[in-house]
Amino acid sequence: MGIRLEQEQKKGLSKKMLPAVEILQMNAQELTDFIKELSLENPVVDVEEAVSLDKAKERMKKLEWLARLDEQNRTFYQYDRRDTKDDLENISGDDSENLAAALMLQLMGKGYSELEMGIFEYIANSLDPSGYYTEPLAEVAHRFSVSQDKAGECLAVMKGLEPVGVCAGSLQECLEIQLHAMGEGHEVELGIVAGYMELLGKNQLPAISKKMKVSLERVKTAAEKIRRLNPRPAQGFEQRGMLRFAVPDMIVVKFQDRFEILQNTYAYPAIHKDPEYLKMLQTDCGKEAKDYLAEKIHQIDQVQEAIAKRSAMLLDLTKCLVEVQEAFFLYGTKSLRPFTMKETAERLDIHESTVSRAVKGKYLQCSWGIYPFSYFFSRGFRQNTDGKGDVTAAYIKQKMKELIDGEDKHKPYSDQRLTDLLKEEGMEVSRRTIVKYREAMEIASSRGRKQF
Repeated sequence: MGIRLEQEQKKGLSKKMLPAVEILQMNAQELTDFIKELSLENPVVDVEEAVSLDKAKERMKKLEWLARLDEQNRTFYQYDRRDTKDDLENISGDDSENLAAALMLQLMGKGYSELEMGIFEYIANSLDPSGYYTEPLAEVAHRFSVSQDKAGECLAVMKGLEPVGVCAGSLQECLEIQLHAMGEGHEVELGIVAGYMELLGKNQLPAISKKMKVSLERVKTAAEKIRRLNPRPAQGFEQRGMLRFAVPDMIVVKFQDRFEILQNTYAYPAIHKDPEYLKMLQTDCGKEAKDYLAEKIHQIDQVQEAIAKRSAMLLDLTKCLVEVQEAFFLYGTKSLRPFTMKETAERLDIHESTVSRAVKGKYLQCSWGIYPFSYFFSRGFRQNTDGKGDVTAAYIKQKMKELIDGEDKHKPYSDQRLTDLLKEEGMEVSRRTIVKYREAMEIASSRGRKQF
């Protein structure tokens, strides 16, 4: 043991690099919030709002012109894959309806007292994301100084509103409300909901038939009817505090003979230096004031430089993706090829961690829809014995779906059988990976897919 001196080299981030790294990681919304906070604490910052109406119109004209030239750009204005149609700069036209507001609207003009309307509003705003009310009635009674019976009466009124099943206390009650609303003749369905939901979830229809002493055909009909019910009444309504859609940072427009890459600089505000404060530096305003202004101006210079580097990095990254994934941009998801962040880093001559920071939370829009940048990076699965022609996870999922869609529903493929079938087509995928992909695609197991 002893004390000795050694020299070694280590990579680290300098104080000057930290703002650039932090800004590189920010998505459009985070960068907008950062700029707004900066404008509050730095008086020299002059913020130019991300979108004015004139700029929005000017930008849309430009995009319309590009779209007209592009014969194959079928869905340029399809702002996301769920048919959300909004301007790229997210000019908010709130067409979606909040569930609480929809419920209160049904209660208007029905002669309820101010106290009852207050209870209704409290319950409406206390629903969980599925549209269930799971809080104890004692809480309502205490808050509004009423009896639990009164609170229960108000809750019962709300359980009769649309969508049917809203304000139920559980999945079972939600389904029962919907079945009762359908009229008589649903005793078997109600019996399954009351006592055999676990067996139904496992698709064990013969077991239900035996326990209920009902024919298998009747149980099958009941099961199909139950599966058509809505287990989440809040589905389709805007959730409070949720982002409705992603804002793309980059846009790839497909022309007949080339691609055009646009940067969505309207996704966040631009910052400038207030000219009045710059003039103050030229006057005799005192050393302390000049030092303060110089520090704030230097801060703006750093931020502007960091934002410029972020933009340049996203542009280089998009160019790289268009070059490597050209087949995807031409023909769609089937043509996505395996490509890793390490390969990207080597192409751009940067560190892999820089690529990871750059793609975090960023989105790219093309003629096929809006995709997170991370979508374009995946390891490949070997497609044949010589290791050439590797395929992506997206391709594997698509092949799985095709196999499952074409299977005999009376004898559906097990996960092992799917693994073997893919192997026969030259794709080396483990059974565990098949299970992971199937669950991610929300496809039931072979037992759950079986029809009797």
